[in-house]
Amino acid sequence: MRLASLFFIALSLSGACRAQEQATIFTTHADYANAKGDTVGAYVDIVPSMGQYALVFSKDGEKRKIPCTDIWGFALKGVLFRIEQNAHLPVRLMTKGAVAYYENGFAHLIMQRDGTELEFFDVGHQSYLSHDLESAIVPAIFKVDDASASGTFRKAHPQYEPLFTCLGDQDVLDRTRQCVVDFEASLEGE
Repeated sequence: MRLASLFFIALSLSGACRAQEQATIFTTHADYANAKGDTVGAYVDIVPSMGQYALVFSKDGEKRKIPCTDIWGFALKGVLFRIEQNAHLPVRLMTKGAVAYYENGFAHLIMQRDGTELEFFDVGHQSYLSHDLESAIVPAIFKVDDASASGTFRKAHPQYEPLFTCLGDQDVLDRTRQCVVDFEASLEGE
């Protein structure tokens, strides 16, 4: 299991060492699935804009601001970021197996931009899940008898109950990563 945990760390850092690459914006999942995105330049920042957040890219000396509310996701340095639908925040896809597991996009965008290994954030949650790349993204916090989006997700997907039980009601990154690794490994024998 330690090897799987190291995989998450290596995946988190991949791309941070590469030169600035062009980001590609996807308006819909279908655009992503068909590789029909808009190349928007190098990632610069994510900034508050009119009560939401906007991504800033630079291409040919021009800066372009793209509201997160206008896109499904984007690829940056070989990494997929989706926009979660409730607060319209970017989340970084970490793994896609039985579930899609994401981490806070703000922290990962700062790490990729600045080439750092660890960053803190004050917006959003540490971890998120979705059933697949087309479905709604929910915080990876699963309280018993919860009426939130995470509680609705839990009721809709009883096949993931061992994962929900492991994750519990805490948003602790190392624990969440290990729960996802253990859950995916348990499915390999089935």
